[in-house]
Amino acid sequence: MTRIKVHFFRSMVILFIMRLSTTALVIALLSPPALAEPVGYRYEIMWGGFHAGDLAISREDSATAIHTGMTIRTVGLFDRFLRLRFTAEGESRPAGTDGLSSVGYQTRYRNRYREHLLRVAYDGEARPIYDEVVETFAPPPEDDEPNPPVPAEFRRSVMDPLTSMALAGRAARDALTSGRAYFKTTSYDGRKAYDFETTVIGPRRINIRDREYDTIGLTMVLKPLAGFKPKFLHLWQGAEYEVDIDRDTLLPIRIRSDSFAATTVINVIEPCHKPADQCGPQLAVRAE
Repeated sequence: MTRIKVHFFRSMVILFIMRLSTTALVIALLSPPALAEPVGYRYEIMWGGFHAGDLAISREDSATAIHTGMTIRTVGLFDRFLRLRFTAEGESRPAGTDGLSSVGYQTRYRNRYREHLLRVAYDGEARPIYDEVVETFAPPPEDDEPNPPVPAEFRRSVMDPLTSMALAGRAARDALTSGRAYFKTTSYDGRKAYDFETTVIGPRRINIRDREYDTIGLTMVLKPLAGFKPKFLHLWQGAEYEVDIDRDTLLPIRIRSDSFAATTVINVIEPCHKPADQCGPQLAVRAE
């Protein structure tokens, strides 16, 4: 795999999944009553027709807080080059009649070179409260560079990516009756600030692995605001995703994008009623 392809895929995985994971990127809520157990799914990530990674998403609600989780790891040839292990945890609380407010967000990222832990607090102006390299395995690439700082104006009145996607799921559901076909969400993840401009296509039925799903179809377009490395900015500006979310759980069922050198598709595999980091031993942050 050439260096440019490695850069494309590494960047695609980090931003693509985190924003929708869909996370990419698209964690959303059921009705207010507490859930008896976590709700979630396992997924496979396909890039250019090859199985590139595994993904798990989970959500657990209570009367006062919503906890979300996500794990990603590369597999096969992609794992040989990238060795990506990623977990994200978010906490939010109800706000107003149908709103959400971010409380905290944590990511743990591990690749061939280092393991990094980042925690962000949200209270008026979002700010990293812990940002350290946990362990170093090898010297980073010569062309590795830090993200530009995000000015304070792009960290006010923002949410973590998981909460933003929760609101996107709610807005998509409400659009089926309200007719509001367009909305925007703004996120800050401790490194980057960005908008997602979402258009609601409407209800549709899709088939994955011979199983039918009733979904809400969305088109989501990413608009970088601050914190993106200049050499990769053109990849993210206007990157478009086709997303299907489950009409009952509002969790993603399928995510597709042609914006990253090769077609990327994330398909659901099966439900998982555990926290995301327990949905499969291969999804652990620390590799064997």
